[in-house]
Amino acid sequence: MKYLDILRQKHAAVAEQRAAALDAIEAIATTALAESRSMSADDDATVAAHTADVTRFDAELGELGEQIAKYEAIEARTAEIAKRPQLQVITKPAPSDVLVDRAASPQQLADALTRSIEHRVDSADNMDHVRKLVMRHRSDRDWARALILRSSEAYESAWAKVMFGRHHDLTAEERTALSSTTAANGGYLVPTHLDPTVILTNNGSANVLRQHARIVTLTRPGDNSWQGITSAGVTASFDGEVVEVSDDSPTFGQPSVPTYQAQALVQASIAAAEDIPGLAGEILMMFGDAKDRLEGAEHMTGAGTSGPTGLFTALDANTNVEIVSDTAAAIYKADLNEVYTSVPVRFRRNAKWVMHPTWALAIQDLGTAVSNSFSSTIVDGPTDLLYRKPVVESDDAPSTTTTTVRDNRLVFGDLSNYVIVDKPGSFSVEYIPHLFSTTTNLPDGRRGWYAHWRNGGDSTNDLAFRLLQDKTSA
Repeated sequence: MKYLDILRQKHAAVAEQRAAALDAIEAIATTALAESRSMSADDDATVAAHTADVTRFDAELGELGEQIAKYEAIEARTAEIAKRPQLQVITKPAPSDVLVDRAASPQQLADALTRSIEHRVDSADNMDHVRKLVMRHRSDRDWARALILRSSEAYESAWAKVMFGRHHDLTAEERTALSSTTAANGGYLVPTHLDPTVILTNNGSANVLRQHARIVTLTRPGDNSWQGITSAGVTASFDGEVVEVSDDSPTFGQPSVPTYQAQALVQASIAAAEDIPGLAGEILMMFGDAKDRLEGAEHMTGAGTSGPTGLFTALDANTNVEIVSDTAAAIYKADLNEVYTSVPVRFRRNAKWVMHPTWALAIQDLGTAVSNSFSSTIVDGPTDLLYRKPVVESDDAPSTTTTTVRDNRLVFGDLSNYVIVDKPGSFSVEYIPHLFSTTTNLPDGRRGWYAHWRNGGDSTNDLAFRLLQDKTSA
C-alpha cells in the first residue's frame, strides 16, 4: 500500500529530527561540563527550544504511529481476503441473446422464455403455470423462440400500433419484431405476457373445470388434436405351483381429443378507438373474458360437434356410467350413496363432485332423523365437501329439471380423466379498419378486432366417472 509507505517515510523523518534535537541538547551540556562552567542564558534558551521540538515531535510521532497501525491492519485484512477462494460471478445472457445462438440448449431456451416475461406477470400462480408450460415444451425450439420474440417491448409496442391501423408509425425495430412472428394470413399473435392461451385468467374465472381437469398442450403448427393412450391395467392372479401363467396383457385404447377454432369480435366506433386511452388492453381483457366464459360452458355441456365435448355430454352418451335418481325432481342421500360407491376405488381416491349450485343447495337441505341440515347450516352455505371429497360448483353445469326426460344432475369422479387441449401462443387478433352496415353495405364509422384461437376437451375414460340423472315422471 503506497500510502502506508509514505506514512512510514514521514515517521522515520520525524524520528530523525527528534534524535537531532536530543543530540543538540546533549552537545550543549557536554560543552559546559568540559569547560567547567555553568550553562549560560543562551544555552538555557537553546535547550528549551530543542526540548519544545522534542515534545512536538513526540506528538507527531504518536499520530503517525496510530495511522500506520490502522493502515497496517487494513493491509493485513486485504492480504487475508486475497487468500480466500474467489466467488465466480455467473451472468445470464439477455433473453434475446438466445435467439441468435442456434446451439442454445432446450433448458437455455426455457430459462430465457421465463425470464422474458417474469417482470410483466404479477401473479405467482401465473408464473408457476408458465414455467410448467415452458418446461413441458422446451424441446420445441421454434415455439419457444416465437414466444421469446413476442415478449419484447418492441413487439408489444408494434402490436399495439397495428391494432389501431398505425402501421406508418412503426419504427425499424418494431417492423423487424413484427415480421419475425406474424403469420402469413395477416393475423397478429398477441404479445406473450398478454396472451390468454399462455397466461391464466384471474381467480374469478367461471371456467372452474380447467382448475381440476388434465391440461395438455400442442405447440406445433400442424398439431390440431391430442392422441392419448388409456388402459384398464394389468390383472394379476395367484396361481398354483408349476401352473402356466395367464396372458395378462392389457388392452389399450387410443382416445383422440381434437381442437376447434373459437372466435370473437369486438366493435368500437372510430371516435372511441381514437379517444379511449389504453383501448388495446381493454379489448384484450374482453377477449380473455369471452374465451374464459366460452370454454367454461363448453367443457361442461359442449356438444362436441363444432367445439369441445363437455364432461356431462360425454358421460350422457355412455349408459354404463349413468345412475338414475329414485325420485323425479328430487335428490336424496341414497342417490349420493349410489353414485359414490359406483365409482371404482382406483378413481374414487382422487374424485371430485361437479354440480350446479342448484343441486348443492338441494343437498344442503337434506335432513336427518332429527331434522338437522345434512351437510351444513344456512349460515355456512352449501358444503364444499361430500363424503370427504371436494365439491366443484359451476353455473355452467346442468340445472334443468323437466321430469319428462332424464336430465343430468351431477358428476362424481376423477377429473384428471377429462382432458382439455390448448394451443398456447396461438391467440391471434386481426384488425378490421372499417365495418360495413349489413343493410346498405356502406361503412358506418365502426372498427373491429377479430380474435381466434383453438381449444378442445373430452372425457378420455368415462368409467372414471358416474353421472347422476333425474328420474322421469312422465
